[in-house]
Amino acid sequence: MSHHLARPQVITLPARLRLALDATVNLMETVVAPLVVFYVVLMFAGLHFALIGSLTWAYAAILVRVITRKGPSALLVATAGLTTIQVAMSALTSSAEVYFLQPTITTYLFAVAFLVTIPFNRPLIQRLAEDFCPLPAELVKSAPIRNFFQRISLLWAGVLLVNASLTLGMLLTAGAWSVPVAGTASIPFFVAGLAASYIWFRRSLRTGGYALAWAPSARKARSVPPAPLV
Repeated sequence: MSHHLARPQVITLPARLRLALDATVNLMETVVAPLVVFYVVLMFAGLHFALIGSLTWAYAAILVRVITRKGPSALLVATAGLTTIQVAMSALTSSAEVYFLQPTITTYLFAVAFLVTIPFNRPLIQRLAEDFCPLPAELVKSAPIRNFFQRISLLWAGVLLVNASLTLGMLLTAGAWSVPVAGTASIPFFVAGLAASYIWFRRSLRTGGYALAWAPSARKARSVPPAPLV
């Protein structure tokens, strides 16, 4: 008696370059740029203007997204809200350390939120992931992919706990200027987390009977000759 293996259902993701660029833009506007603005203005104009610069960047990024009709990501909106609280608290205390202590506490809270939302149909980490790479609805409802988001919720909760602990330790011992050093020290953990997440994602796709394909880049798509008319 012969058995025929079902062909896997192909899930096409955006072109790799496009996905990488979108992820880079998201991280730059929500993480890297606010830090750069704060430190540059702090060096030349002092804490008060550095706080104003950070707040201006947060809402300017949202405004640009709205004007270009791209829509701000959930991460960008959350960052703007948290920046507003940071600036208000830091202005009241006139302390750069307070400015950086708040996102460190927020990182701990995000780690807890990842853990708490694991049993939900749509864990928090899944919502954030959709800002970087939207997935088909039928895919995220499948059991293997739901298990995948539960696993990486645990993984990224651990990564965030390590990051927050490094930042808090250096902030308390070396002051505000040590925060970039702590961020740099956390990079290997983030890279390892991304690699593990990708490996688990590919395995979960195979388990669910899916195959992963990447959309061609715009240049490759233009180079493919049109199909002949019949």
